[in-house]
Amino acid sequence: MSDHSGQSLSAREMVRAHAYPVLALVSSLSLVSIALLQIPSAVKDHRYNRCIDHQVQLRSTVLKGQDGPGRLVYLKAVEHCEGR
Repeated sequence: MSDHSGQSLSAREMVRAHAYPVLALVSSLSLVSIALLQIPSAVKDHRYNRCIDHQVQLRSTVLKGQDGPGRLVYLKAVEHCEGR
């Protein structure tokens, strides 16, 4: 290390000098791996939400008299998107 040029360090000093960079590397790698593992779930949820929105929009165009989608319209949309 540049701080200790020309000095021989004891084992304790070596651990203290290298512990922070090693722990920082381990924590950075774990955060990156957690983020990468979240991607498939995020894609699945995004597609499910798009399916629900599309089904509610399709079903609410049939019901012109209502202000918003009713509970039955939403439940039918969920049923369709879950494949039941």
